[in-house]
Amino acid sequence: MVLGFNTILEYFGLGGITGIDVFFAAMAVIGTILFTIYFALVLLGGVAEGLADAIPFVDASFELDAEGVFHMLTIQGLLSFMMMFGIFGLAVSQGDYGALPAIMAGSIAGIASMWVVGKVFQAIAGLETDGTVVHNQAHGAKGTVYRTIKPGQSGQVQVEFQDALRTCEAVAEDDTLTIETGKFILVVGNIAEVLVVRPLKVTDAMASEEE
Repeated sequence: MVLGFNTILEYFGLGGITGIDVFFAAMAVIGTILFTIYFALVLLGGVAEGLADAIPFVDASFELDAEGVFHMLTIQGLLSFMMMFGIFGLAVSQGDYGALPAIMAGSIAGIASMWVVGKVFQAIAGLETDGTVVHNQAHGAKGTVYRTIKPGQSGQVQVEFQDALRTCEAVAEDDTLTIETGKFILVVGNIAEVLVVRPLKVTDAMASEEE
């Protein structure tokens, strides 16, 4: 393991470093490798979260809140801290500024990188689409009957809500009515996953579209 790490240091021209520089170099190398692997897994989709859940004593919450400081303390945040702490700490230390300034510079860079990476992963999470259908968001939506709704029975309607055209089970608000296939309807409510609809006249549908 030592020989392998020395080989890595020599590859970057750091074979002759000693003291605290070795610590900075180790943080930079290990942090960079692990962060790169982790980020690649995240881009592949959901793999990293599953791996993180299997690691004991690690809080791998992926729901980042821009207002929450502790949301930086995730795997990606800690790995980015290690990477930047090592890189900046080593750079300052190699500039003969001393150990304390190097630690301070590395710490500042690491904390800043945690914040930036948190924002990046928040943006990535925001791009993910939630496939959960929330039926109460269909209230007020208009559509057509896909399968005839008979008195006291359910049929199917096609309604656009949550930015998608969906086919849902539906019943008539007046359970004595028959609403035939192709008729326009208005969603007035829902019972669990079943929409409650009423017939909609063509003129009403056209008027609402023009508004």
